[in-house]
Amino acid sequence: MSEQLERILAPYVGVTLSAFDNLKLVVSVLSAEASAGHSSQGSPEQRPVAYEAQRKTDTGPKAFYCVKWQGMWIDCGRTNNYAASPAQLNEGEEGIIDMASLRELDIPVLSMQQISFMCMENAHFDHC
Repeated sequence: MSEQLERILAPYVGVTLSAFDNLKLVVSVLSAEASAGHSSQGSPEQRPVAYEAQRKTDTGPKAFYCVKWQGMWIDCGRTNNYAASPAQLNEGEEGIIDMASLRELDIPVLSMQQISFMCMENAHFDHC
């Protein structure tokens, strides 16, 4: 993971959420980082963009959620995954994304308080 992305997502490394919740978390945290002035938010390249995509595999395509931010791809997990952690795709791994399958998603940006509650709620119900 790049240093900047690692620093931004560090508080959420041990948290396992559903792939869709990871998507909301990553988009919200990166948007909060941009609005806090830590990166220039003017260019579209700085804005995190959420996608549903197909991963090319030997056993056929598999749907997953990902985010593109500052030229980096963040894998949020397979669409049916209920316990995943976000991870950056390395340069060589970007080829596993079927670019023709990209479908941009409109993900609401949650406040940091909502993100904290989502993580806390998941941790509580994960043990039930």
